[in-house]
Amino acid sequence: MHITLRQLRAFRAVASLGQVQLAAHQLSLSQPATSMAISELEKQLNCRLFDRTSNRLVLNPQGIRLLPLACELLDRSNEIGTLFQQRNQTPSGKLTIGASTTIGNYLIPQVLASHEKNHPGITATLDIQNTSTLINKLAAFDIDIACIEGPCQHSDMEVIPWLEDELVVFCSPSHPLAGMGNQPISLQDLEDESWILRESGSGTRMLFDFYIAQHLRHLNIRMELNQTEAIKQLVLAGTGISCLSRYCIARELEQKELVSLALKGCALTRKLSILIHKKKYIGPLLDSLLQQLWQAARS
Repeated sequence: MHITLRQLRAFRAVASLGQVQLAAHQLSLSQPATSMAISELEKQLNCRLFDRTSNRLVLNPQGIRLLPLACELLDRSNEIGTLFQQRNQTPSGKLTIGASTTIGNYLIPQVLASHEKNHPGITATLDIQNTSTLINKLAAFDIDIACIEGPCQHSDMEVIPWLEDELVVFCSPSHPLAGMGNQPISLQDLEDESWILRESGSGTRMLFDFYIAQHLRHLNIRMELNQTEAIKQLVLAGTGISCLSRYCIARELEQKELVSLALKGCALTRKLSILIHKKKYIGPLLDSLLQQLWQAARS
């Protein structure tokens, strides 16, 4: 059996993108060359790796078994090349990092800035999506690691607790509820309010639904958005109230542009988590990022 790195690169690209044409473009190969690489790999393994459905190639059970092994071999190959190209043996290469919206906009940029300063040879691509999308991408090895806000029950994922976070119900200073001051309000006081919320599938929305939505007899969702900045602007304009991470609205609360509402007997706390696929090879590049994330948690 003679399996080449070229074949595995083509396999990984097609598995990620679902089309030979897109994979060929990513690999800077011709479409026939990419197709030939997949065909040769399947011939070497004596099995099909994809199901052909309409114009897409979808991994079948054999392809799913191969994917983590192929990714590990390619990562190790890159590591070997880097090791002997760099005399000082400092890590270099590329990482693809997934982050849910709150983390990606308000926490990860500082982590990546410090990481780039300590490891200038490593470039990073940041993919900001909601929690459920990131879990799917990590399961398909489309990203190297994910930092998420919501829960993860996927059996292939290692969930590592990272940071503490708190969700805050807030309104504009002109809203009638803002006059409550520091006096805690009950969930019943929120029955008739108009809500501007994150979209379903986001970690923030999952926690809101668990702690608040299911306890309200009437939930008036005026808008659902996947951008926290847009939500803040709508609340500032008096369109409704919302619930977001304290990290998202820290500056506005400090400058009294927004008002947080204390809830009776309701602590909206959560643990932000790091996700790694259990079959993912943790080489020097990924390990350097993990160390930077731990440093951020300690600071």
